[in-house]
Amino acid sequence: MMLATVLSLVMWKADPPHSSATFTAIHLGISRVSGVIPMKDVVIETQPGSTMPVQAHADFDPSGIDTRNGMRDGDLRSPHFFDVATYPAMSFVSTKIAPSDATHFTMTGNLTMHGQTHPVTLQGTILGSMTDPRGHVHAAYSAKTTIDRTQWGMTWGNPFAGNSIDVDIEIEAIKQ
Repeated sequence: MMLATVLSLVMWKADPPHSSATFTAIHLGISRVSGVIPMKDVVIETQPGSTMPVQAHADFDPSGIDTRNGMRDGDLRSPHFFDVATYPAMSFVSTKIAPSDATHFTMTGNLTMHGQTHPVTLQGTILGSMTDPRGHVHAAYSAKTTIDRTQWGMTWGNPFAGNSIDVDIEIEAIKQ
């Protein structure tokens, strides 16, 4: 008779000073404008002995959006776009993670923003891992996707504000 061993997942939490969520949109159909949406909490789970994610969850703070232009940031927080007074939360929860090799994966999940939830797919890369001088194990991840903001009901500004938004996530996570 064989005994099955049940292994617990290992939790990794994002290190905020070394992690970011950035976006890039087209303005007036001719220029690229970038900004940052602060991450409140990011948790990645892996199998023991691996840095390949099997689950991920992230909470973001759209009220802290920063494009280095106060007037534009105010507009992005307004009912024209994120409407943070009505929808202060933004989150992503993975539903499937499929490795393509030892360091690359496709992550599908649900992105909730502007009061709506829709599936998105990110292309991810494990950038590496190491132990710091204090003995904490760190792993770094990068993930990218492009979304259509109108899918979440953000239609104001057409044709001056682009609909396709490139999203880049950079995470340095610490093993808990």
